[in-house]
Amino acid sequence: MHIMPSGYQGLMQKYWQQARRQGATDAPTPEDFYHFKSTDVKTTHHHKQGKGVGLWFRLRDGRVFDTLGHVDETDPTLYDATTQ
Repeated sequence: MHIMPSGYQGLMQKYWQQARRQGATDAPTPEDFYHFKSTDVKTTHHHKQGKGVGLWFRLRDGRVFDTLGHVDETDPTLYDATTQ
């Protein structure tokens, strides 16, 4: 499924605002918080092995970030597949 950058921008905005409300950042924009732009996002992941349900941004250059802007593991096999 292909999502337009405006959809990724909406997700970034949502989680940046949540982080601001919780006092986790004083970054003035989502781009300052995440250090990437919505046009850099290739896809999102909604499950990670060992973490469970969540949201991760996979960038076009292969890097992966969680909703708090932390770099995460890049191995695609860890995402969007559950294990028994």
